[in-house]
Amino acid sequence: MSEKRFPWWMRIKARVLVFGVLMSAVPLLILGLASFTAAQTYLEESIQKQNSERAALLAGQIQDFIQNNADSLIQVTSTNALELVGADPLARETVLGTMLRGIPYLESLQVADPQVQVLGKVSRREVDYPVQAGETLPCLDFSATESYSLSEVFFTVDGRPQVYLTVNIIDPQTRRNLGYLQAKTDLKALFNKFTSIQVGQEGIIYLTDGKGKLIGHSDFSRVLSQEDMTRNPSVRNFLAGKPPSLAGNEYPNTDDTPVLGLYAPVGSPPWGVFIEQPVQEAYEPIARFALRVMGMMLVIILGVTLISIYFGLKLTQPIENLEAGVRRIIATEDLQAEVTQESDDEIGRLVQAFNNLLRRLADKTANLQAEQELLETVVHGIGAGMALLDQEKRLIWWNSLFAQWFGSENKNFKKLACEELLRGEGPESSFEENGRVLALEVQGDKRYLRHSYYRLSSGNPENAAYLLLLEDVTQQVGMEARVIQTEKMATVGLLASGVAHEINNPLAILSAHNEDLLDRLQEEGELPGKAEIQGILSIIAKQIERCKQVTGRLLGYARPGRHGPDRMDANNAIEQTAALLAYRLKQKKMVLIKESEPGLWVEGDENEWQQVVLNILTNAIDASAEGSQVIVRAQRVKRPFASAEALPIDKGDEIQIEVEDQGQGISPQYLKKVFDPFFTTKPPGQGTGLGLFVSYGIVQKMQGKLFIESTEGKGTTVRINLPFQGRGVGHECSSTCLDLRR
Repeated sequence: MSEKRFPWWMRIKARVLVFGVLMSAVPLLILGLASFTAAQTYLEESIQKQNSERAALLAGQIQDFIQNNADSLIQVTSTNALELVGADPLARETVLGTMLRGIPYLESLQVADPQVQVLGKVSRREVDYPVQAGETLPCLDFSATESYSLSEVFFTVDGRPQVYLTVNIIDPQTRRNLGYLQAKTDLKALFNKFTSIQVGQEGIIYLTDGKGKLIGHSDFSRVLSQEDMTRNPSVRNFLAGKPPSLAGNEYPNTDDTPVLGLYAPVGSPPWGVFIEQPVQEAYEPIARFALRVMGMMLVIILGVTLISIYFGLKLTQPIENLEAGVRRIIATEDLQAEVTQESDDEIGRLVQAFNNLLRRLADKTANLQAEQELLETVVHGIGAGMALLDQEKRLIWWNSLFAQWFGSENKNFKKLACEELLRGEGPESSFEENGRVLALEVQGDKRYLRHSYYRLSSGNPENAAYLLLLEDVTQQVGMEARVIQTEKMATVGLLASGVAHEINNPLAILSAHNEDLLDRLQEEGELPGKAEIQGILSIIAKQIERCKQVTGRLLGYARPGRHGPDRMDANNAIEQTAALLAYRLKQKKMVLIKESEPGLWVEGDENEWQQVVLNILTNAIDASAEGSQVIVRAQRVKRPFASAEALPIDKGDEIQIEVEDQGQGISPQYLKKVFDPFFTTKPPGQGTGLGLFVSYGIVQKMQGKLFIESTEGKGTTVRINLPFQGRGVGHECSSTCLDLRR
């Protein structure tokens, strides 16, 4: 590998010399700049903090002024409510005149009825202030949180800022609104008192309303000219609702003079108090400090630079020798080579450490090669299919077992889409649902493979995005099916006696009509007519159909499932199971109450789902006392974490089925064991201990959750939550009650 030549200014010697010179000067410059910046920051913070406290104090005083005037009006209305809205104009004018003389900032007062029609008014500047026909109060806008209404600031002809302050007139007895009392308040004297406060030598104070309109200023001529303040950065921040800040408030004001500005919102009313001080005046002490510091820095920099050049030249030669040795090793790729150590100082120890690193790197390389061989042996003999997928879920690597399952070891799956290769039976073959069991045809045999995929970090050598694992769970699926069928047949045995009793009634009717017909045919009298025989045969046919329905329900439950999920209405299993348990309910004189919504679509094996419902209802009946009731609720609910932004429509819904009994409940010591296999509290011969264990497994396979809540002595509630599958509409709740005690 040819060595690349660099110009002299890029050589290490030149860099070190430049570095030495710079490092001799830069620290002093940084120190001086830091000192200057710290002093400037401290001074700015001190000025801004003082101005902030002053602005907040003025804002509070303005707010107190408005609130005190409002409280004065409210106090007058509470004590003179009937005189203000009464029919006596003289009494009303007396109250208004007294109030006008007592509050110096009021220009005029008006009283109006609840329809805001003016009843009377007085003015400080006009002796005769008559009420015009149909005159109403202006600027009446009460909010839900304020006890008074304050209008926007407006200006008189001579330029004085004023506002309308309005309060309700409340009847002290009935608390009914009798009308309104409105005061026109003059703000010029108030603003002049606040804006005349001295801020430095050239600082100013001004006020704006909630729209940025200038309503008070140290130079009142600017208020008279209605100067536009919305170009001012502080005013824009105030109008935007940004909180006041003590930092970053230097900007040019409307006169293009750099100033330090700060504001404080009044709150109620929505005005702002602004204070601005020229930057030149504020930073004048800093300028004098900077001149003294710069003189001392220049002298120190000159001396330190000469020393840095000398030691920089002493340092560069050993580093250049180290660089040459490293380049030689890179060119030869010989990890056993070493760089010559020339000294025992820090650079010499660096060379020694580099040589040790080369030896360790050679050892690690040998270990990595051995580990790679071991890893390949483990991956190809792990007993699970493994594959790496790219971002589009296409195959880029696979182990030998994966190749054996889906072809020969020499078959090339490169860039084949994983969805095409793992196309199973039914909707459970979706690759997006991690942990699903896929039913696949593998080498002519049907196998069940549980697939899991994991996102990999970027930057790996294969540029893989996912790791796919396939685990053969064919035996596990078969064993689960046998356990479910065993529990199902045990339940069939418990139901058999009830079915026998259900069939006895129609058989007794059949026997009675058959014997009656035979007796009449053997008698010598008149034979039964055709119509009578047809009626008897019709009764016999109905009873035979009734027997078929009873046995059909039992056979349908006992029939093995097809081991494939489908979309179904959860209500069907509830209805069928209620019919199977009708005799047991009748025996115990119990009531089964069903409260369900239509269209509760879920995904799963309908036969297995019916077994879940039967297991839970059977447990509820066994645990309940004679004459009690069992409640079954089925409804569609929202998942606790689902939102319109997070999931599409219907995907955030769940189907919730609750079975509530009135039995003795489950003690806390047994409650945590109810899902264990073969655990039962029933007497011997009355339970296998597999009902809840099997039901829990089926609900999990349906991507749902099963919960049990029980209070000893009060009863138990079993709750099942299943994902809603978005098929069917309607939310009308139907409530049915099967009373089988009679």
